[in-house]
Amino acid sequence: MRRIRMGAAAAAIAAIALLSGCSEVNAFLHEQFPDQFGPNRGADGRVEAPVVAHSAHLTVGDCFDFTDAADRAEVRIVPCGLEHTFEVIGQGDITMQERYDANGDLQLAVATECAQPFEAFKAAAPQGSRPNQEFLITEREEGERTLTVYSCIAALTKL
Repeated sequence: MRRIRMGAAAAAIAAIALLSGCSEVNAFLHEQFPDQFGPNRGADGRVEAPVVAHSAHLTVGDCFDFTDAADRAEVRIVPCGLEHTFEVIGQGDITMQERYDANGDLQLAVATECAQPFEAFKAAAPQGSRPNQEFLITEREEGERTLTVYSCIAALTKL
């Protein structure tokens, strides 16, 4: 009986050590390779320091700038208290039915999905600014399906 308890305790200690090691490996991968694994995020889900990553790793509430205006794939995500141009105000994926309902027009389907978040963004915009809306659209493989994923992004232009 005593041998079983000691074995169970040793297994529990080993599991805890492995799990803490996994979180360290996970943090290392996010810090060293944010383009592949996404940026390292705090407990609130926000980045704690500026980081360059692929735009597919943006989440709702992220503040960012494009690293190259001609290339929408790479972004510099920053804490929202720092200077930035864009904010992610909505995200989701477009189904084939939604594309069908928009007469096959992907841009129209995404604009329809982003309308409500953009209205909320405009309502909160400070006086003397003009809200602008854009979209980021990517495709992702999920099993045998190709999913069309979108991010609604908005910016404020000072008048």
